Amino acid sequence: MKKILFIALLSLALLPARAEHPSLMLTRRGAEAMRADRGKVPAFDASIARTLAGADAALAAPIAVPQPRDGGGGYTHERHKLNYYEMVDCGIAWQLTGDERYARRVADMLAAYADLYPTLGFHPVAMSKTPGRIFWQTLNESVWLVHTSMAYDCVYDYLTPAERKRIERDLFRPMADFLMNGMEGNRENNKVFNRMHNHATWATAAVGMIGMAMDDEALVRKALYGTDETGRNGGFVRQLDHLFSPDGYFTEGAYYQRYAIWPFMVFAQCIDHNRPELGIFDYRDGILKKAVSTLLQLAYEGRFMRFNDSLEKGYDAQELVYAVNIAYNADPSNKQLLDVAARYQAWVLPTDAGYAVARDIARGEAQPLQFRSALYRDGRNGDEGGVAVMRSTDPALNSAVTLKATSHGLSHGHYDKLTLAYYDNGNEVLADYGAARWLNIEAKYKGHYTRENRSFAMTTVAHNTLVVDERSHFGGDYAESMKHHSDILFADFSREGVQVVSARESNACPGVTMQRTVAYVTTPFLQYPLILDLLRAESDTEHRYDYPMWYCGQPVSVDFPYEKARATMTALGEAEGYRHLWKEAWGRNTEGASSCFTWIRGDRFYSLTTATTPDTEMVFAQTGADDPDFNLRTEKVYMLRERAKRNHTFFSSLETHGTYDLQVEQSDNLVSSCRGVRLLCDTPDYTVALAEYEGGHRVVLCLANRATGAGKRHKAVTSEGTFEWTGPCDIRID
Repeated sequence: MKKILFIALLSLALLPARAEHPSLMLTRRGAEAMRADRGKVPAFDASIARTLAGADAALAAPIAVPQPRDGGGGYTHERHKLNYYEMVDCGIAWQLTGDERYARRVADMLAAYADLYPTLGFHPVAMSKTPGRIFWQTLNESVWLVHTSMAYDCVYDYLTPAERKRIERDLFRPMADFLMNGMEGNRENNKVFNRMHNHATWATAAVGMIGMAMDDEALVRKALYGTDETGRNGGFVRQLDHLFSPDGYFTEGAYYQRYAIWPFMVFAQCIDHNRPELGIFDYRDGILKKAVSTLLQLAYEGRFMRFNDSLEKGYDAQELVYAVNIAYNADPSNKQLLDVAARYQAWVLPTDAGYAVARDIARGEAQPLQFRSALYRDGRNGDEGGVAVMRSTDPALNSAVTLKATSHGLSHGHYDKLTLAYYDNGNEVLADYGAARWLNIEAKYKGHYTRENRSFAMTTVAHNTLVVDERSHFGGDYAESMKHHSDILFADFSREGVQVVSARESNACPGVTMQRTVAYVTTPFLQYPLILDLLRAESDTEHRYDYPMWYCGQPVSVDFPYEKARATMTALGEAEGYRHLWKEAWGRNTEGASSCFTWIRGDRFYSLTTATTPDTEMVFAQTGADDPDFNLRTEKVYMLRERAKRNHTFFSSLETHGTYDLQVEQSDNLVSSCRGVRLLCDTPDYTVALAEYEGGHRVVLCLANRATGAGKRHKAVTSEGTFEWTGPCDIRID
């Protein structure tokens, strides 16, 4: 019903009307208020000074609109990017100062692009299925038009009718048509424009914004409801319906949610300014506001948790400045957004939204950002798995554990079902590799994803999860992986000191069912919270199971004999992923029932104690093999390997402990308290796992593997007694 009402309102709102300028990101009323309050809001004054400095720098240099020739990071690519930033700065400077030089600069640059654009075929760098004209891929063309639309909106009334006619005829309308339909010889853009993907979000935002700036309602309708204007096959509103879960999780993961939230929020702001009756920020139960809040939660120390293709970015990225400013402008009751802007972001937008943020920070209205443990469901209906984030209940401990059990995540997804990651004390401790990419460094494959992104970063062995027979999940087949998702069995964050989540994956490895249960437990006898990791594999046939844990830091000790490669290292294997790993050391524990590896990260120690047998092989490896161009970052993995097993359960205790103070040359509590881990019972129905610690303390994890209902009672008989519990899981601390 809400969507029907939205469409009905849209049809009424899109009646021909003379647009007011500016009205996209900056409004006429907003500009008047900003001029009146110059000198009264320090953070906004700093933003205006930054904008004017950019505009003045542009005026001091000649206009350069070069013939496109370079990929990402090259001169022409970067010059065209700088041009749209300069045009935005000059457009806003014109609105806030009335200095005609700024408006003239935008007009002259747009005229130069109107001269250039009709002469362009496809970009000469052939690295994309959807090549652009100014840029090597159409995506960058969309980003260019989003920004340039803002500038055009600012100087619209300054331009003569003849100037507007020529710029729209020779530049904006052909570019909008190109983004929607491509050109002869490549019509892939039509498919991209109507897809459910962040590239399409940028394209619809670009077409919709230039449509609003030109007062072209047909373009606005196509942007909102796809090229056929029905809303069934594409468009911005359908993207809102399909790309976010009900919790505001974006299917490509946090890093690309950071990128996609930019056009989502910018275009939504333009819609809100021009069509306030649509209530775009309330659409689908406020999905865009939820998306911003969820994105802020999927971060540690202001840096986004790395899922799928991802690099190290965080709250200070320009995309988040836009998102946080616009979200606050849409919902001023969310004062935690002011905390993000004040603590992590060095500037605010020189727009209505940025002004609201700066003004209310100056009034002292910011409230601390509160992090929480939560399950963020994936899929438009919230039924395609999800990402669990478990945080320490004491904020001073500053720790977070994640379990990724989602759908594939579109073209930027990785083959890593049921992946674990751990953050503590301001550092990554167990890390996700992310992407093999050197963004906009032209010497590194022209700034694009390197070949090693597919041959290593996307592979399962590059993640902290189960690898079966050295094959990536779904055999690295994108189409097959896109058909499936993991299932969250249960998640419980309600018990004091105990948080637990469990997920199952039945399709990633043919004939093998994987189930992972991760518990984050605070005990009275350990220095820091404890992680228990139970990863089960069931199959009717024998397989080799690898359990890689990508640790950050330096090895300290192991409790088993090993052999170190001292003169020559070889690749760990020939399969994808494995061929990029140098085998550094290997060993077995022929005496104990569990094996411990301790490493140091920052000023803390971390000990992983895992149930093993004399046949279990422990391997230390690092990236760098078969990497002729030095594209891979050097990362380290500790891997446990089990051969010729049908069913196997990896059970581990990950203990955080100790301190190391280099200044006073002291270390404390650097030896793990764990005295061993073992499985008391492991059947298709039940698993009971025991971890023992110094002083006779124990933590017992009781798990129902089949019946995961909340109210069902269970009883498991083990060699150390009978365990009874209600619900899918019980954790006992003695």
